[in-house]
Amino acid sequence: MMRIVATKNRKRKKKYPWRIILDNGRQIPVPSQHDFKNSFIRTHGCSLVGFYMALRFRGIKKNMQQCLNFARKKLKCGAKYPLTEIYKGINFICPGKLAVYHKSMSNERIEAHLKKGHMILFEEGNPIHTVVLLQDDKSGKVWRFSDGKKSTTTVAKENAKRCTNEKYRGVVIVK
Repeated sequence: MMRIVATKNRKRKKKYPWRIILDNGRQIPVPSQHDFKNSFIRTHGCSLVGFYMALRFRGIKKNMQQCLNFARKKLKCGAKYPLTEIYKGINFICPGKLAVYHKSMSNERIEAHLKKGHMILFEEGNPIHTVVLLQDDKSGKVWRFSDGKKSTTTVAKENAKRCTNEKYRGVVIVK
């Protein structure tokens, strides 16, 4: 179960407009990548936002700048960080190999992972963009987090938008 609440703190509200509060007490701020000072985060930071939220989902507290510094030192970058590198970074920081990468997945398999309470990092195509998917146990809604915004969606709708680019495509499941 999870709750999504608006950020009330005026200093943090612009960069992190929403917070996801999980039933285990963890809080995941939802970053708005376009409101950061760093130009790389503003223009190519969607995969870093997914990386940041996945680490918070696992209980590791790093800020966006620390995620960017780690990625610059340890991960390979094209125009942006591909999900293959993001999943390696999550497994490098979190013990136990909790992230799994797939080139593509069926709607049923994605829905099954969401029902289990896993976080999904999903790469959309045209334009290539990383979004985070979570499911609320109580209502059964699938929530899509992107650019500091939240919206409800369906797995079929998201899977229809999937990226087919050889380098950037994919789905990462964070357990």
